[in-house]
Amino acid sequence: MEEKIVELCEIEVELYLDYYNNQIKSYKAFTEELESEKNNMINIVYDLLEDGFDEKKILSEIKSLGAYYKKTPEFFGKDNDSSMYPSEYFETKKRKKYPFHEKCGYTLSLVKRFFNRRKAFIAELSLRDKVPEEGVREKIYNNMKSSKKKSKRKKKTKKKNKK
Repeated sequence: MEEKIVELCEIEVELYLDYYNNQIKSYKAFTEELESEKNNMINIVYDLLEDGFDEKKILSEIKSLGAYYKKTPEFFGKDNDSSMYPSEYFETKKRKKYPFHEKCGYTLSLVKRFFNRRKAFIAELSLRDKVPEEGVREKIYNNMKSSKKKSKRKKKTKKKNKK
């Protein structure tokens, strides 16, 4: 389990370090790259569920890894000469820093949304008819995509209404 959780969190962490070190040119490009990895992240969560781990265990592991990344010199912590390969993130001011990504915030948020959607779909399907879990993965992913678009549209209309 530990390897899969690390793999899940390192998708965001490594992309964020690439952005901070100018390997990804803009924050928008970073977020687009992160969005393109969403399907891989959801598949890793499914692998964890198939291995018998539950929602609470997965979320708590992501939170603890986020805290680890935030304080470790190899990633985002202050260099205390304990690491042979410090990232120098804490000491430099190359770009604007986003603490949300330092502690795997996007990953945690995505997994929470995934579990909420999964519960809603399973409840809806079980009420409608007894359909196995097989087609649920694609439906959840598509629903998560469309709901994000809906929330962006709502924000735009709210801004227009304020003007």
